[in-house]
Amino acid sequence: MKLLYFGDVVGKPGRAALTRLVPELRKQYAVDLVLANIENSAHGFGFSPEVVAELEACGVDLFSTGNHAWKNGEGVRMLEKNPKQVVVPENYLDPLPGRGYTELEVNGTKVVLLNLIGEVFMEGRTQSPFRTFDRILEKVGPEALMLVDFHAEATGEKRVMSWYIDGRASLLVGTHTHVPTADAHIMPLGLAYVTDLGMCGATESSLGMNKDLALKKVADELDVRLEPPTEPTTVTACGILVDIDEVTKLATKIERIDREVTL
Repeated sequence: MKLLYFGDVVGKPGRAALTRLVPELRKQYAVDLVLANIENSAHGFGFSPEVVAELEACGVDLFSTGNHAWKNGEGVRMLEKNPKQVVVPENYLDPLPGRGYTELEVNGTKVVLLNLIGEVFMEGRTQSPFRTFDRILEKVGPEALMLVDFHAEATGEKRVMSWYIDGRASLLVGTHTHVPTADAHIMPLGLAYVTDLGMCGATESSLGMNKDLALKKVADELDVRLEPPTEPTTVTACGILVDIDEVTKLATKIERIDREVTL
């Protein structure tokens, strides 16, 4: 099984990057499954049904999120209907709408996408992402091909999680920091791992947000709302391409896919 997983999609620029690249990459690599984190896809905060439909139209199959998943009213109303293709962090203690994991069949193989959130430097009340992984794995069964989006700030916490689930999951991607890391590799027991996928968004930005607004907020300490730039000249799509053996459920190859598109 071949799959593509893209990092945090930031607003319209991030969606434009995937719209241009996903059809091309699906064909080039004969991809079976495409995933993306969309917690920032609706103008930088949350997502909406229109955003999901737009990305599905270009070939994205499944969507994970993070701590910003509930920051768009339309997206919250969508989550209340428990859509199968969108997951939110499973290990929040507070009752929030949405499912933490989803199951589907790909090439006759049971695939599970689980969304977890870190406990270090993250907002909200959570339970252990480690115990949560154990609970969901027991529920879905050892025959499942497990994919995990660990939405976390601390690189060390992501790395510890990789050692914790190596041999019990096929893929662990880190999201949240919007900065791609150069450590994509196959671990000793067959887990494909990368500390952070990076982002899909405007190239000349601050983590996908308008750089001038970010300067005012951070350097000048002004109370301004961040948002993606409206007319970027280039957009970037960061992610990974992974090969997984459908029989053993072990990853056999992982490589970064980082592309820039001129609009």
